[in-house]
Amino acid sequence: MSVLTDKKFINIISSELNKFKWKKDNLAICRCPICGDSKKNPNKCRGYFYQKHGRYFYKCHNCGYWSNIYNFLKEVSPSLCKEYSLENFKNGMSNTKRNNSKKNDKSREESMLNINFGRTPKRPRDGYKILEGLECLKDLPEEHEAAKFANLRIIPKQHWNLLYYTEDFGSLMRKLDPTCLPVGKESRLVIPFFNKKGDVVAVQGRALNMNAEHNARSTVKYITVKVDKSIDRLWYGLWRCDPKKTVYVVEGPIDSLFIPNSIAMVGAGAINNMPSRLVDSNMVFALDNEPRNKQIVQYNEELVRQGKKVCVWPKGIEEKDINDMSYSISTKKIKKIMDENSFSGLEATARLREWKKV
Repeated sequence: MSVLTDKKFINIISSELNKFKWKKDNLAICRCPICGDSKKNPNKCRGYFYQKHGRYFYKCHNCGYWSNIYNFLKEVSPSLCKEYSLENFKNGMSNTKRNNSKKNDKSREESMLNINFGRTPKRPRDGYKILEGLECLKDLPEEHEAAKFANLRIIPKQHWNLLYYTEDFGSLMRKLDPTCLPVGKESRLVIPFFNKKGDVVAVQGRALNMNAEHNARSTVKYITVKVDKSIDRLWYGLWRCDPKKTVYVVEGPIDSLFIPNSIAMVGAGAINNMPSRLVDSNMVFALDNEPRNKQIVQYNEELVRQGKKVCVWPKGIEEKDINDMSYSISTKKIKKIMDENSFSGLEATARLREWKKV
């Protein structure tokens, strides 16, 4: 596929894209034709065409849609998509659609998702419908209860596009799983779990309690609802981690937003069911800093028995988890502490023996 062909067809379709404009030679913006972009601000343009690895891609920072040019044209102009395929064929290249089924191209596209840490993957229409009706955290005003909560928890704003809000989590539960016993009408922060295709496979609702802002953490409760019942164990962030780099495994989805290339377990029992795509990855397990918690101590010991590398939090770190630590320590320093205090084998066993208090 030629980057020149990509750019040529971007220019052809540009007349149909609201407020299309080339910002740089290899970067263009427009109002997203997939989601319609901001309803409040008609001038906001969150659709981007950008060049990477000798190709152009489209990404919307409002709805999260991501694709190559072939799939973008297929979505917004099927007739032009056929011309695009024909031109690539005439240039002596394989049909884009057929290329996308090849392993090497598929791996490259998956890699594109992996290296863009903290960004939502492409969402097919069916996967996106699950989130329809919810308000994305990044679009909420600062005085909104969910925005206040996120600011209180100092959740990095570059990741607010991954989080949503609903004032009726019970209705959302019934929509996702009619067989579950939903809670009543209550407002919650919604954390979607995606697979690598961009489908929502589960959501986690975090209760919002702003009555005691200084101690909001102690009142927060989680509710997790699976959309895909075939998934035995849930892992948050698998769609955006790069298995070729060190993968940091933490306990909570929000904690994972503070550390690059990290994922979160939903239920520490997942330690016995590792994701297949991470089998050959260098993984560091950084469970909560709770040396008096017998279960956490046992999980760490089991990981060591499995030959895994665990982070044994050093003396002087009093906070329970990464989010708590981030109030007084920079995330860069937290990651450095994790790297310097990660051990396996006999050394991990000795360090855990010194750390645990049960």
